Amino acid sequence: MKQRGLLMAKFDERVEALLAKHPSLSKDEAIKIVTDKNERKKSRREERNNRKNAEIVAETTVESEVEGDVDGDVETTE
Repeated sequence: MKQRGLLMAKFDERVEALLAKHPSLSKDEAIKIVTDKNERKKSRREERNNRKNAEIVAETTVESEVEGDVDGDVETTE
């Protein structure tokens, strides 16, 4: 629960900083801006992690194909 309080404090700090920089904004507008930015950051982070996971799966697949015959066909060269 302590972690949640810390996150809320950081969120509030960002809202207050935005209000200080742009005094014409209402508090609701500042909250929406900070929330939207957090959502965009979360989305980009998830996309980056998905790409990294896909690369890991691709590397693992290539390594298993090199180590042994995946499809059952054995090729011989003479």
